[in-house]
Amino acid sequence: MFLENYLNSTYLDLLYSNYEEKYLNSLNQENFDKIYRLLKDKNFYFIDDIVLNYLELFEIKVECINKAIVDFESVVGLDYVNYIGNNMSLLNKIIDLAIQYSKQCDEY
Repeated sequence: MFLENYLNSTYLDLLYSNYEEKYLNSLNQENFDKIYRLLKDKNFYFIDDIVLNYLELFEIKVECINKAIVDFESVVGLDYVNYIGNNMSLLNKIIDLAIQYSKQCDEY
C-alpha cells in the first residue's frame, strides 16, 4: 500500500486500527499525494496526525482544499497552521468548507 511511503510503522499500525483495510485501499494515491504536498508546502508540521485522524481530507479535490485553507487563513490570520496544530478539530472547518466547494464545482 502506498501509505507506507508517507507514514512510519507506528502510524501505519494506528491507521490500520482506525480504518478498514478496504477503505484504505480505496484511497486515490495521486490525490493523496497532491494534498500531502499542499499541506507540506503550507508548512503543516503535523501531517502524520492529519492522516491518522482526518483521512477523509485526502478524498477531497486538492483545489477545493486549497481554497478552504486560503479562506480559513483569511479569517484566522497568518498563524493559522499553529492554531490548527493546537486545536486539530479546526480541520473539520476546512473539511466542511472544502466539501462545500467540491459540491459547487460538481454542479457546473
